[in-house]
Amino acid sequence: MRRNAYALLMAGGRGERLWPLSREELPKPFLRLFEGKSLLEATLDRIAPLFPAERTLLVVRKVHEEAVRPFRDRARLLLEPEAKDTAGAIFLGLFWALKEGADRLLVLPADHYVGDEEAFREAVSTMLEAAEEGYVVTLGLKPTRPETEYGYIRLGGWEGRWYRAEGFVEKPPYARALEYLKGGYLWNAGVFAFTPRTMASLFQRHLPAHAQALEGLLSGLRPEAVYPSLPKVSIDYGVMEKAEHIRVVLGQFPWDDVGTWRALERIFEPDEAGNVVLGSGRHLGLDTRGCVVYTEGGLVATLGVSGLVIAQKGQEVLVADKERVREVRELVRLLDQPSSA
Repeated sequence: MRRNAYALLMAGGRGERLWPLSREELPKPFLRLFEGKSLLEATLDRIAPLFPAERTLLVVRKVHEEAVRPFRDRARLLLEPEAKDTAGAIFLGLFWALKEGADRLLVLPADHYVGDEEAFREAVSTMLEAAEEGYVVTLGLKPTRPETEYGYIRLGGWEGRWYRAEGFVEKPPYARALEYLKGGYLWNAGVFAFTPRTMASLFQRHLPAHAQALEGLLSGLRPEAVYPSLPKVSIDYGVMEKAEHIRVVLGQFPWDDVGTWRALERIFEPDEAGNVVLGSGRHLGLDTRGCVVYTEGGLVATLGVSGLVIAQKGQEVLVADKERVREVRELVRLLDQPSSA
């Protein structure tokens, strides 16, 4: 097997639903939620045994260049002039993989939680083997709940070490997600492996603007010259839902994309009252049950409440019903309006 595989870590996004901890200048990958370690650091640690620093590409928006400066010795930094969703991030990594003759490229988000790192690396190694045979390979995970914010994979036949994928569905409504849970669908973890030439061919077929821009980069243009022409689209909508010859490797380990404050109660052990308390500050609770509390400095005191998310950072405080934490994004967008100042 050839040993010239690259990894592309995508550390974009805003993580709006983790406000006030996550914000435009400090998005989700940079949050230190796990024993003082950021999600980005944890991801770099996770893949380090498989990919040396010179074959690890870290793509971020240019506005976050300072935030990733501490990681320059662990990965090669790729700066996006502007956010163009996951297809844009992969476009930039694909350019470097083609330019440097990589034989395979693993793409993964830099902001996920993985509970068994060795099992994750075993799954990734299998993905790279399947990619070497010319397939586009995705990582699938068995659902544990009818999640409406994840993509799903409809499985085909078993081929010995991986499955055929029969289709992708993005973010279904609750009733449909419940059907998928019962019907054996897998969550799409957003981790992909492929040869650079295979993905370049898929760009030509399904994302012609990206393919044309890729030719521009390969002929010497700078990213700033081609990024404005790129449509903002995810790789799932732009390529994966249309591609053929997709294979799926089943990941068998605890996983979460840490998309909302409720994810923390799936990852961290609650106390005897069912509360998950995190941060450098202090929580004093009386008759407080089933809450997620995050505080950075100072004291948060609660009395006679249940089922809340309470998050404090500096002078900003979020108090929300746990069942509605997906709507925090809408709250943040209100805060971004000039009238909210």
